[in-house]
Parts: sequence; C-alpha cells; structure tokens
Amino acid sequence: MLLKYYSVVILCLSVVNGEAGEPKCFSRFDYDEKMLMKQLRFEDKVQKFEDFINGVKAREAKEKEERDELFAAELEKVKKELKLKEEKEGEERSKLFAAELHNLEKYKQENAEEVERQKNVTSEMLESVENSKTEFENVHQQINERMKGKIVAFTGTNPTAGDTSTSMSFTTVITNEGNGFDKSTGKFTCPVSGLYYFSLHIIKKRSSSVDTVGCHINLNGSNKVQAYIDPQDGTNGADNGSYGVSTSVFLNLKVGDVVKIDNCSSEISGRVESWTSFSGHLENEV
Repeated sequence: MLLKYYSVVILCLSVVNGEAGEPKCFSRFDYDEKMLMKQLRFEDKVQKFEDFINGVKAREAKEKEERDELFAAELEKVKKELKLKEEKEGEERSKLFAAELHNLEKYKQENAEEVERQKNVTSEMLESVENSKTEFENVHQQINERMKGKIVAFTGTNPTAGDTSTSMSFTTVITNEGNGFDKSTGKFTCPVSGLYYFSLHIIKKRSSSVDTVGCHINLNGSNKVQAYIDPQDGTNGADNGSYGVSTSVFLNLKVGDVVKIDNCSSEISGRVESWTSFSGHLENEV
C-alpha cells in the first residue's frame, strides 16, 4: 500500500454526460481497493493456470506411468513368449537330435555285420595277395636257380684240321658255358633241348697260294648254311689280301644233337687265319 501520508486525497472527477454534472470524488482508499481486487483477480488466474499446469503434469505423469506399466507388461509378455518358443524349439531340436542319433545307432547295428564281412573279405584278400607274392617269389627263385644251371654258350677260335681234313677243331676256347663244346673235335653236343643260335666267321689266310675258302655249319651230318669267300684274282693269280666272311643260323636242337664246322671246300689247315671263330648259344629252352 502506498500510504506514506495520513492526508486524505480527494479526487474529484467531472463526468460530462451531455451536460455538466456533479463531480464525483473518489478517495485514495477506493483506488487501492480496486487495485487490490485487480491484483487478487490476477493472482487467482495465475493460481488457476498453475493448477491447470500441475493437473496437466499430473495427468502426463500418470499416463507415463501407465504407459511404462503397459510397456513393462508387454515386454514381460514378449519375454515369456520368446522363452516358451526357445524352450519349444530346444525341445524339438533335442527330439530331432535324439531321432538322428537313434537312426545312426540303428544304421550302425544294421551294418555291423556287413562291416565285419567286408573286414573279413579284405583280410582274406590281403592274405591271398601275400600268398601270391610268396608264390611268385618262390617261382622266380626256382626259375633263377633253373636258369643258372642251363646257360649254354661257347666260342672257339684259332682253328686247325678236325677229325677230317675238311672239318675244323679249335686250339683256343674263349667261352664254354654248359660244357657242350669239345675243342679237340670242334663239335658242340647239345646238353639242353631248345632253340640255339650259331655263327661262323672265316678269315682267309693272307697268302698267294690261298684263293678260296668255304665251310658249312653242319647238324648231325647235314649241312645247314655255308660261309664262302673267293676274292677277285689279281694280275698274278690269287688275291694276297686277308678277307672275312660270316654266316649264322638258328637251330632247334634236342639233347645229344651235334653241331660242327664241316665239309669245307678244301683242307682247312693253313688256309684260314687264327682269329677265325665258331660260336653258339642257347636262345630259349623248350
């Protein structure tokens, strides 16, 4: 209240309403009363507004609480549903796994006999392979042992006259495997039946007195092949040079057959060089 003085101020207002009237006088207290009423009305409105605001806030808080409770309830519901779903799916997976395990065990039992049979077959096959290997090694060893005693080969050289003047014997034997060759007679006597290869290489003596030389490979008295040389004569008759000629033959022989160099064209002594040779060997036993 703005009352600093105890004096009374009388306000006189002249109200004109068409004509001059009596002036109305208001006291300071009337003014203050009106201002106070106006302030009270304003404070009432402010209080009502604050009550309105507080009401809104209360409603919002209540609605928020209700929403939170609803959300929490829904969340709990979803959690329970998910848990039930997981438990159900876990139970289904467990059942499926158990079924698969059961089928596997059943398959194992059903195939145990077949597996054992296959195992026995494999074992028998391995044993058979091992036995075959042993048999092969034994046969191979037997063949080697047999072949060791049946190598037949010979070479004779440095010939002289044989049991006849037209046959050959040899003073030097280079090889005589199987002991079938007799150098003193020049005869090869077959010790093992089979296919043989024989060769004769004749070198004519380097002499003007020797014109031709020829001999046969003979089997059991029968001539098979011949080696013969007749160099071209020079101006003074027989060619003085040394010339060579060879022949060879395959013969099927049986034990006791005789092969030799025979039926030469003339007396052999002094008509061939010392490096003339007669050879033979067993190609295949029959």
